[in-house]
Amino acid sequence: MTALAAVCRYEFRMQLRKASLWAAAALLAAAVVLTQGENGPRHLPAGTPARIVMGDWALLFALLMPVGFGMVLADRLVRDRRLRVGPLLDSTPTGPGTVLAGKYLGGVAATALPGLAALLVAAGGEWVHRRDPALFVWALVAFAVVTVPGLAMVAGFALVCPLVIGAPLFRVLLVGYWFWGNLLAPRWLPSPTGTLITPIGDYAASWLVGDRALYAGLDGWIPFLRPEPGGGGTAAMSIVLICAAGIVPLLVKGVHRGYRG
Repeated sequence: MTALAAVCRYEFRMQLRKASLWAAAALLAAAVVLTQGENGPRHLPAGTPARIVMGDWALLFALLMPVGFGMVLADRLVRDRRLRVGPLLDSTPTGPGTVLAGKYLGGVAATALPGLAALLVAAGGEWVHRRDPALFVWALVAFAVVTVPGLAMVAGFALVCPLVIGAPLFRVLLVGYWFWGNLLAPRWLPSPTGTLITPIGDYAASWLVGDRALYAGLDGWIPFLRPEPGGGGTAAMSIVLICAAGIVPLLVKGVHRGYRG
């Protein structure tokens, strides 16, 4: 556990120093805020509960920000391979599994920090008009249930997949998947949009706002992953499945490494 914490702490601090992480977060957050339209959280009527306000903000930021974070993480393990530091790390008593887990947890924590900052800034802006301190509490809740699971899923694939297909191709495919698998209405094309494994977290957001958020539960492909949204049970199930999906690439890489010896 000490070794894991050390790797995680190093990865976290290293990622936070990347200007690209903060630049991507700022640009994508600004883009969704400026283009949210009349249905966005900025236009919610006075007196709207803080839970609904921050649930809408969390979903809004989740529409695009995870893509930027995935692009930042895409070259992490590829760079280790290019610099030939992998054998050096493997020779340490820490072990490759601990190193990989530490890099993953540190990467998730580092990318989560700009996401949390964006939600807290939004809560501060809403507080100026609404004067409701509960906005900050619900910002933390929304961050935990909407933002973090999606980042955990993206980080797992962003670390491992570029080792197979390369970072540039992964970034292109990530953008394509994001719009197809998260933002394309399921009535147009077969898509996982609106399912329990949709990483933008619309099931968790539906629980926060008390109504369907975006496409959660709409009829479409993979119907057994489309229960009616709104309840805490379906939100919890979605959170677990999204986080588990992010761990799958790490397990595959570990098994493949063990098979190769």
